[in-house]
Amino acid sequence: MLKHLRSQISAWNRKRIQRLRETRETQSSYDFSLGVLGIMKNEAMNIDEWVQHYVSMGAGKIFLIDNGSTDDTVAKATAWVAKGVVELVEYPKRHRQRRHYWKAFKQLNIGRKCKWLIVADLDEFWFCPSGETIVARLAPFQAFDVIYANWRMFGSNGLQKHPKSIRQGFTMRAPELHAHSVRKYICRTSVIKSANTLGIHTVNGGRSERTVSDNERFHLNHYPIQSLEFFQTVKMTRGSAAKMANDTVRQMEYFTGHDARCSMSDTLLADLVSSGKIK
Repeated sequence: MLKHLRSQISAWNRKRIQRLRETRETQSSYDFSLGVLGIMKNEAMNIDEWVQHYVSMGAGKIFLIDNGSTDDTVAKATAWVAKGVVELVEYPKRHRQRRHYWKAFKQLNIGRKCKWLIVADLDEFWFCPSGETIVARLAPFQAFDVIYANWRMFGSNGLQKHPKSIRQGFTMRAPELHAHSVRKYICRTSVIKSANTLGIHTVNGGRSERTVSDNERFHLNHYPIQSLEFFQTVKMTRGSAAKMANDTVRQMEYFTGHDARCSMSDTLLADLVSSGKIK
């Protein structure tokens, strides 16, 4: 009896807290429905397409952390800053990806500016297969705080030189979705309370009943190797943003092994871009 009473009180308290959170969120004046947070190093080949993609997905602001680029990445990002699209910080210390996320989240006041947040690397492209913006597709998710999606892992398409477009140049992928242990997320900024909350692959501490996985309404294309040119000049040389142990993971064995698994054609995003539904 006592256990049942405690359970009822706990359930009532959760609902009370949720009502308060929803009231605060309704009353809050967010500048943007959706923001994107990413960390980068030597992404001059890809940054313009990546930023434009998320603008077309409805992101009102893109927050970029430069982690010690030595190419034209910062110059290209600064051009987007001038347009009011990007906010840029430079944190050159290596192997501190999660700490850099939290530092940027606080410094740039992301929680006050954006209702929803995507945390994505510059080789990750979230989109809706329907051709809708992500902002429009979030409307049915009012009962959720965290939405997970699994990587669709793309290969090199046999390209030696880097194409003008990642989304249109790479259309061969592994047939299966990638492991759920390294999925990525869209979340409400209101659930990000501490550095521990804001993980690379997980929102820690989110309530299970307000968390969902959806690989149908949202697709997440991941391009981890891209062209041989990009892989050899960027991936193999820049090291890892997350930890020292991963600095030497991206070797040719990784490239060829991953590429061999990409036997399935997937032109969905490429076709949406070609049609003009996604810019």
